[in-house]
Amino acid sequence: MSEFQLILDLSLVWLAAALFGFLAVALKQPAMAGYMLAGLIIGPHGVKLISNPDQISVLAELGVALLLFALGLEVSFRQLMFRTNRVVTAGMFQIIATTLVFGLGVTYLKLAPSWQAGTVFGFIVALSSTVVATKMLVERGETDSMHGRILIPLLIVQDLSLIPAMSIIPALSGASGDTGMTLLMAVAKALLLVAVVVLTSTKILPPLLAKVAHTNSRELFLLFMICLCLGVAIASHELGLSIALGAFLAGIMVSESPYAHQALSDLIPLRDLFATVFFVSVGMLLSPMYIYQHLTEVIIFVALLIFGKALLAGSASLFATSSITSAALSGLCLAQVGEFSFVLATVANKAGLLTGSLYNLFFAAAVISMIASPSLVSWLAPIIRNMREPEAINSSEGGSRHLPLTGHTIVCGFGRIGRHVAMAIREAGLPVAVIELDGGAIEELKQRHIPFIYGDAGSRLVLSECNISEATTLVVSLPDPLGAVNIIKTALEVNPSLRILVRAHRPIDRIAFKEAGAAQIVQPEFEASLELTKQALLGQKASPAELARAINFIRHSRVEDSDDYDYHPPIGEIIGFANEDFVGAWFKVKDSLAGKTIKELDLRNKVGVTVLAVKREEQVVSHPVPGFSLLSDDSIYVVGHSDQLAHCLKALGA
Repeated sequence: MSEFQLILDLSLVWLAAALFGFLAVALKQPAMAGYMLAGLIIGPHGVKLISNPDQISVLAELGVALLLFALGLEVSFRQLMFRTNRVVTAGMFQIIATTLVFGLGVTYLKLAPSWQAGTVFGFIVALSSTVVATKMLVERGETDSMHGRILIPLLIVQDLSLIPAMSIIPALSGASGDTGMTLLMAVAKALLLVAVVVLTSTKILPPLLAKVAHTNSRELFLLFMICLCLGVAIASHELGLSIALGAFLAGIMVSESPYAHQALSDLIPLRDLFATVFFVSVGMLLSPMYIYQHLTEVIIFVALLIFGKALLAGSASLFATSSITSAALSGLCLAQVGEFSFVLATVANKAGLLTGSLYNLFFAAAVISMIASPSLVSWLAPIIRNMREPEAINSSEGGSRHLPLTGHTIVCGFGRIGRHVAMAIREAGLPVAVIELDGGAIEELKQRHIPFIYGDAGSRLVLSECNISEATTLVVSLPDPLGAVNIIKTALEVNPSLRILVRAHRPIDRIAFKEAGAAQIVQPEFEASLELTKQALLGQKASPAELARAINFIRHSRVEDSDDYDYHPPIGEIIGFANEDFVGAWFKVKDSLAGKTIKELDLRNKVGVTVLAVKREEQVVSHPVPGFSLLSDDSIYVVGHSDQLAHCLKALGA
């Protein structure tokens, strides 16, 4: 039985992780929280179902290596350098400030046995969860928002900081009298390893990867990646550094090559499988008795961790943006402990730096902060949005006076969608102004000579600077739903007759926008589905009637799902095709024609036109059947040549 014990233990780990992971996801919590709970229950501090936790810990090391190898593959230096100095400065400030505050705090309170342990603890707390933060952005539709564009590069800076951290931890654990020399040797070894990695990744690895890829064998490609990961990890270990550092550098070796995406795709199932073992093994180290005996301390520390990280990360974000609202939201999204904090905590625990009460305090606070983070963001984000802040005002003419525009359109956001809208309106020769907070977009607006206001579109002051009281239309192209609702309400308070068009990321946002007062709601993903449907049907040589019928089916299906019955199909969709030889017109049904059917009118045989739609009150019926009976207040839409429409006018007496 003993020869199969490892297989049985590993099966039990994955089974427990699957059950508790599913439970966590069902409760809308991070799956890794369920994995760690599984380890707590089946481990030595729980029901003791695992007979040999040390064997599981060895497999967890493989999970750590694969996890960090995949992280190295995903790190994009190009994405990091997009904002260069400002984001790097913000990221470094956040890491250093958090490390100092929490490191000095636990050292002063005698929770850490030495300044080395306090420093490591502070750095571990400084890292935030990439998984939790990015998932919140995606689910809230805020990946392209101002704080989303700050948050993602900040997380990359945190991930890159693992390189010096994993180099220094082994040195700190062995530091005795000459601490400076020990740290210097550790940094020198790390730099040597980085130099070898850079040389290998630029000179040796590319042709080798090409040869492996040209075999067209997925198995060989995956084996080569695993060998590369473990080979560099072992080399790192032999230099006195950590296996995790070597695996991370191995991933970076491949990250800028054309094979990085395929490597990551092949590695993800294996990474997730053994990373699960790691998180379960971490849960085995937690002592529930410690939490029970120190419940007050744990609660206080969790509160300090969340509030402290939010404050420090928000302050750091001000290096990357002048918007206090965006900085506060960035700080709030970073107010939890990251998955790689557990990796460093495990390394520090084995090095003897993070032991006993300090380890258990970190672990309890980390798990609670990760679980609480999504709920806190959902609760506090609207409050932060409603806070007012002074904005810096600028226009293409300089100064802070109102833009000299009337009867104009205001576009909120000069991103991927807003840019096209603003430029198209200007190309049509109509007045347009843009409200934007991104410094890069402001430079482009200046170059294109488009009038703009620098500020938050949710501020009454900024909207007034755009002369919103004289505007006819407001286009809200921002991807942030909470911000969009705030803009709609504020704008209508200033100009109740304003027509507001808004971009919706999710179907649920449509309801909120409509209740706020938006006149037209456009969901890009839905419009893309219509265009794909059109192109698919055209490829099958569908007739105009079939095309229009399919489009109307999608439109009306969506309308019923969203309880939004105010949709009127554009004339182009009713016709189903564009043809310059045909024109269309609406004709009012006179009282004398009430009660007649489309067939009885017989307009096709009499004058050659085709009835394509009937409008009754607020509904449009496309392609009415011949037996459709008309009412006195109906309007019919007919298509034909211009002379045929003239004859139709006489025939209807309209």
